Amino acid sequence: MGKSRSTTLLIAYLLSQNSLLNPRSALDLIRQSRPFAEPNSGFMDQLVLYHNMRCPSTQEALDNHPLYQRWLYQRTVEASVAAGVAPEVSELRFGDEGNATPMNLAAEEGSVDMELGSSEPTTSYRCRRCRTPLATSAYLVPHNPKRSATSQPCAHLHLTPLSWMRSELEQGKLDGRLECPNQKCGQSVGRYAWQGMKCSCGEWVVPGMTLGRGRVDEVKDRPRIGIGGKI
Repeated sequence: MGKSRSTTLLIAYLLSQNSLLNPRSALDLIRQSRPFAEPNSGFMDQLVLYHNMRCPSTQEALDNHPLYQRWLYQRTVEASVAAGVAPEVSELRFGDEGNATPMNLAAEEGSVDMELGSSEPTTSYRCRRCRTPLATSAYLVPHNPKRSATSQPCAHLHLTPLSWMRSELEQGKLDGRLECPNQKCGQSVGRYAWQGMKCSCGEWVVPGMTLGRGRVDEVKDRPRIGIGGKI
C-alpha cells in the first residue's frame, strides 16, 4: 500500500510547494523514508505534465492551460484510434479557432511574453505553388528529433489540426492527404494520420498532421514591437 497513487499525490504536493523540485527529485526525496515508493509510468507522465504547467493551483487554471488541453485531446485521439476509427466530428479541435491556444510549447510554457512582443520572428508557411498561407510556427507541434544537431532539418512540419483541414478531417478517415485550401490550386501539401506518423528524423508523432518542407515556402515575419517601441 502507498506505493503508487499516494506517492503521486505527495509528489504533486511537493512540486506545488517547492519550485526547485522536479518529479524525479521529489520521488528521490520520498524514497529516503519510503524506499519502495514507485508511481506507475502513467502517473509519472502526468506529474511531468503538471510540473511543465508550473503546478496550477486551481481547477480553472488547470482546465484552461494549453498543455492540459493538448493532453486531453491526445487522450481522445488515442481512444478513437484504439477503437480503429477517427475522432468524431464533435471531438475535433482546431488550433486556430475559437479560444484555442497555439500548441507551440515554448509559448505555452511562458518563455515568450505574448503581450509585450517577442524578439523571435514568427515563421509563416505558404503553399509553394500558389503562396496561400497554411500555418505559422505558433501551430507547430514540437518533437524531439533523434538525429544530431548537425543533421538536416526534419522533412516534415508537424502541426496541430487547423481549420483549413476541416473538410478532409471531417470525412472520418484514419489517414489521408492534405491539400492546399485554395480551390484553384489543390496542391498536395502534406499528409495526416490519426494513429501517428514517423518523422524523417525517426521520432513518432501522434497524431500526425504534417506539411512537407518541399511543398511549402518558409517566410520569416518581422518581430512584433513591444511597449515603448522596444522589441
